Amino acid sequence: MKKTLFATIAASVVMFSLAGLYTGVLAHEFIANHVDPTLLRTPPNLTLVAFGYFVLALLMALLYPRLVRVSGSPAMSGLRFGLGAGVCWLMPYSLVLFGVYKFPYVALPLDFAWALVEQGIGGLVIGLIYGKSNKNV
Repeated sequence: MKKTLFATIAASVVMFSLAGLYTGVLAHEFIANHVDPTLLRTPPNLTLVAFGYFVLALLMALLYPRLVRVSGSPAMSGLRFGLGAGVCWLMPYSLVLFGVYKFPYVALPLDFAWALVEQGIGGLVIGLIYGKSNKNV
């Protein structure tokens, strides 16, 4: 239980921070030039965003010990798990959003790629916290 709670908090903080780095710094100019500002909430509801990352991290932390057999490095096992989580979570969600909202289609592969970074690192953090044992101690 302690590992699950710690993994949830750590992974949610890391993924939330990476999302801020991406949208606020790395992709800021792209977003400003290509995304219709009427589609954006100003200012963004960061409480809701943080809660969303907490829920994602909680699901990842609960699923990790049930789905992953650590072989070799816990970091690599976590990274692989996080990459899978990024594919399972963000890719279908992005397709739905891009189908409904007027987001530029050129942003779709960027979002997909960033999801692999963001959730991959979130999974890596979870893997490091669980270590060689996936038991919820």
